[in-house]
Amino acid sequence: MLKQFGQLKVRVAIAALIVVIGLVTAIALNSGSDSSRWTAACSQDPAEAEDTQASVIAEARKALLSKGNDPRLELEVVDLDQCAVQLSWKADQPQPTASVVKLLIALDLIDRSGLPEDSEAADLHTMLAASDDHIASRLWLQDGGPAIVQRQARKLGLTRTSPPADSGQWGSTRMSPADVITVYRHITAELAEDERDFLTEAMENAPRNAADGFDQHFGIPRAFPGADWAVKQGWGSSEGRRVLNTTGLVRNGSRTFALAVMATWDDSVDWATATTALTAATSTLRNGLTGGGELLR
Repeated sequence: MLKQFGQLKVRVAIAALIVVIGLVTAIALNSGSDSSRWTAACSQDPAEAEDTQASVIAEARKALLSKGNDPRLELEVVDLDQCAVQLSWKADQPQPTASVVKLLIALDLIDRSGLPEDSEAADLHTMLAASDDHIASRLWLQDGGPAIVQRQARKLGLTRTSPPADSGQWGSTRMSPADVITVYRHITAELAEDERDFLTEAMENAPRNAADGFDQHFGIPRAFPGADWAVKQGWGSSEGRRVLNTTGLVRNGSRTFALAVMATWDDSVDWATATTALTAATSTLRNGLTGGGELLR
């Protein structure tokens, strides 16, 4: 009986040890993955692509150009782990950002006031995740409108970024794909961890339907099924053009990429046509992205 009791105590002790080890491992994995998922060391200008991958670019352009209404495409993709340009097409040409400028509004607010708390934190999260225009307009007016863009352009070295001609139309702020990528490099490499996590958590949780009801899961979210993503999308009209931009971070396996795929059409194009075309163009880019020596799927 004593022998059996001793064996029972040993079994209980082993079981308890297994539980403790499991808990410690889970805590370590969770704390490490969430806080470091969108961290990268690409603070310097990325190296230029050795291979222009002209066939991939041509395929993306074909997907967009197959839809009429005068489509135009600019893009850049950077491997943040290698700090190297992976794909690029007219990446220095600025065009209207639509809601992508909300990244600059958020960064400027954090620069001047630190991370917000309570209702202000909830508002900033909603502005990024649900792309809430009312909150963006309030912060735009509150914090100086065009001065927000000017401050961030100076700080981050955005050479192809300019405020809107009409100071009240924040969505007509102009940025090039390369400048948008610079913003993502700043977020992943230079922000304090709590600031980076606040912004990327909001972008990871972008709901399918934005605050205005628009389906914002075009482009990156649909083009990279199964991958982790954190996105800031943009849609609207500016300068007689229909604007549709998909930008953000994509991680699959051991590689993290920053993408900016920006397109415009004559404003007679319908949204279904534009979103389908941009998603198709973004999907073709997978063939040009490598992770650990394998194509990113």
